[in-house]
Amino acid sequence: MAIEKDEVMTTNSCKSQAKMQEYLSKLAKDLAYTDEEIAAGIEYADRAKRRSHPPGEWDRAGRFYAQEHTNSVLSCRSPSRAWPHSQMLAARTAAHCAEVYMAGNTTHVRRICTAYNKLLDDADNDTIVRLLTKGVRKRKADRRGPS
Repeated sequence: MAIEKDEVMTTNSCKSQAKMQEYLSKLAKDLAYTDEEIAAGIEYADRAKRRSHPPGEWDRAGRFYAQEHTNSVLSCRSPSRAWPHSQMLAARTAAHCAEVYMAGNTTHVRRICTAYNKLLDDADNDTIVRLLTKGVRKRKADRRGPS
């Protein structure tokens, strides 16, 4: 889905989740966020709000074992009958999503998540831009590399 040059993307013209993701992606790219951070932020938002679930398997005792083995999942307690969802909770964290998508900065993933959730809650455009603008000079400098 390409954004038409004549079409002005605002929060009022975004009705579907796909349009909102496209709008957020374009806005975040303009503010020097990487594709990995954007993808991880949207996935983290979906997992945190239970719109999507981490891949994994259940055993007969109701324990969940995550398929994505990141530091977050490996460092949490192993599932037991008393704590069957420990790996599921670890697989819903921003650090886990950042590691799965190879995003460099977990803070940026959290900002994208917050902006996406605010977009879904019909926040105005200025709020989203203000939220994502923090640290834009540093991100642009990091993108250019050492001079």
